[in-house]
Amino acid sequence: MSDAKNVDLSKRLARAERDWESMQRICHDFFHGWRQTVMDRFGPDVAKELELSFYGRIGEGTARTFLERGGTPDDLAKLVRSLVRASEVMGEAAHLVIEEKDVLLVHAACPWMDSFRATDAPNQCQASCDHWFQSTAKSISPRIKVLTESALPAGGASCTRRFSFAQ
Repeated sequence: MSDAKNVDLSKRLARAERDWESMQRICHDFFHGWRQTVMDRFGPDVAKELELSFYGRIGEGTARTFLERGGTPDDLAKLVRSLVRASEVMGEAAHLVIEEKDVLLVHAACPWMDSFRATDAPNQCQASCDHWFQSTAKSISPRIKVLTESALPAGGASCTRRFSFAQ
C-alpha cells in the first residue's frame, strides 16, 4: 500500500474512532436526558422503576442477539465473552475470568460512573447494570445465575459479576 493510502486510511480510522466516542457520549446524554425528564414529571421512584424496566428490555434484546448469533444456553464463557465485547464497544474496560465452572465478568473501569456523577446521580448505575445482566441471563436460560460480587459504585475495585448454573 502506498504512503498516501496509508495516511488516508489512518485519517479515516482516527475519524471513525472520534465519531464512535462521540456516539457513546450522545447515548449517555440521551439516556440521562430521558431519565431526568421522567424524574421531573413523575418523581424519582417512577424514574427508577422505568429505568429498571428499560434495562430489562435491553437485557432481553441482548439475550435474543446472543442466541441469534449462535450462542447457546450452555456456554457461559461465550455469553460472558459477548458481554465483554458489548462492554468494550460502549467504552468500558472489561474482561472475563474463568473459575472452575463459573465465569466472571469484570469491569475495571466504566464511563457510566462518570456520566451518572455528571448528572448529579453518583453511584446510581449499579442497579441498572445488575438488572441488565440478570435479565440477559434469565432470557437465555433460567438455569443461568448472576451474582454481583463487587461494584465500582459501592467502592469496589471493579464491578465483578459471577455467572454460573443453578444447582
